[in-house]
Amino acid sequence: MQRLVMLVLLALALPFAAVAQQLKLPDGIFASSADYIVGTWKWERQQPRQTVIMRFDRNGAFYFHNSTLRLEHHGSYGVAGGQFNLRVNRTCDKGQCADRKPPMDVNYDFTPVGARVFLSNDERWERQ
Repeated sequence: MQRLVMLVLLALALPFAAVAQQLKLPDGIFASSADYIVGTWKWERQQPRQTVIMRFDRNGAFYFHNSTLRLEHHGSYGVAGGQFNLRVNRTCDKGQCADRKPPMDVNYDFTPVGARVFLSNDERWERQ
């Protein structure tokens, strides 16, 4: 009986025991990956020319804007370790906007390399 009580207490405590892991970089320390990603990030490619801005708000909202293609996405995001998930709820293509039903989920691997830079696949994103 005592073992059963301990197992129940452990099971109830597990969701609260998970603490965000601190992110230590050569030029900064962040409370977690989720804390790190908050802000505005820019990616540019020279050939063919493209400029993209992504903004991650502390409240879980994100905004994506490819100024070259005139493409925007709005929605929410979540971060877990070295990956962030975007849930796209609304897309605007050359000024024509529409809600996405169902929303589109996109997963990105990311590797923070500094307080102002992360890598995602072959893309280098810089904090603005």
